[in-house]
Amino acid sequence: MWSATLQTVWDDLPPDERGHLDRAAWERHFRKKIEAFVEGDRTERWVAEGPSREFLGYLILGESGFLTPETNAFVYDIWVAPEFRGRGIGKALVEWASEWARSRGHRKIKLEVGEGNARARHVYEALGFRSERRYMGKPL
Repeated sequence: MWSATLQTVWDDLPPDERGHLDRAAWERHFRKKIEAFVEGDRTERWVAEGPSREFLGYLILGESGFLTPETNAFVYDIWVAPEFRGRGIGKALVEWASEWARSRGHRKIKLEVGEGNARARHVYEALGFRSERRYMGKPL
């Protein structure tokens, strides 16, 4: 999961931020920040496997609450192997996450998706997700 997570986040970094970073140094820095989510007990992890136990994808899910006192379920990361995309695996992972959230009494599930990731946004919108906030940046 580590290599997929690191690649996904690297690809989602805005070009003006990624352009001046050393990839290896960035990976060491970012691993420390997210280690508790990928390996710790703050999250649930679900791995999708094919009939021959091939690794199809994964989802990292937990709880988050920042703006209100109520916590929401939060998809921290989702990834599907490129050769298996478009086959409903991402949809199945998100549906599993929604059931997990419902079973724990959450009224909402949230996630963050890169502005340039139109394919993922389309999947999430088809599953009922709607944009709530926009993350913006300005080079100085």
